[in-house]
Amino acid sequence: MPGFTVDFDGDVEMSIPQPIFEVIRPPELSSWEHAALIEWHREWERYVDKIRHRCAVTGETFENVVATVRGSVKAKTLKNMDTYVLKKHVASVTDEDIMAAVQARCRTLKNEFVPDVTSLFRQQLKMELSIDDCDARIFRYYEDFNGIVEDNGLQKLIGAGSEAEAGYKSRMKSRCRLLVENLQHPVLKAQITRLIELERRDSREGTATVPSNVAELRGKGGYQAAEARPQAAARHM
Repeated sequence: MPGFTVDFDGDVEMSIPQPIFEVIRPPELSSWEHAALIEWHREWERYVDKIRHRCAVTGETFENVVATVRGSVKAKTLKNMDTYVLKKHVASVTDEDIMAAVQARCRTLKNEFVPDVTSLFRQQLKMELSIDDCDARIFRYYEDFNGIVEDNGLQKLIGAGSEAEAGYKSRMKSRCRLLVENLQHPVLKAQITRLIELERRDSREGTATVPSNVAELRGKGGYQAAEARPQAAARHM
């Protein structure tokens, strides 16, 4: 059934409202600075997700709609990338070349300087205790942790990655340690530590996460008890 009619003058009248989409512009890459590249890469992934969603609704072909990576790089930046980073003639540089270089730099420590990771997370990773939904609170905590990893190019040290990658278990141990050490809820921190040490030794081997341990603790009623103790203490102060 057509979604339009033709009036007496021969003009087309749409009988089904047509979807209106905002103009989705790709982010422009205009700097090779570490922080700028990380932000651009995040924005690019959001842009691609929006285009995929639009194509799923409209039936458009993704490849015909999405912008090229190369076309999203500022001309001056692209020229310098070709010369000093990719070391290729500008005409032969592909989207894959540019994206591979960006991802490699995003996952590398800035100036190859290894920061004091323990102090870094102690200063920047805070559990949002004002969120009263315990699942949402842990989810946010985990998101913030991963954000710090990405912002500082720590993927090779404590990034999740794939189990098939070298050093996977070592990275998972470090991630687990940092996540537990920075839990601001003292009773919850003690219970998670005890759960890992006595019942879930696989957590220390990198095969379980703090969110899964919290879920298990909640199933046993331990999380609610941990939540109740500080509140009860506050009422008696």
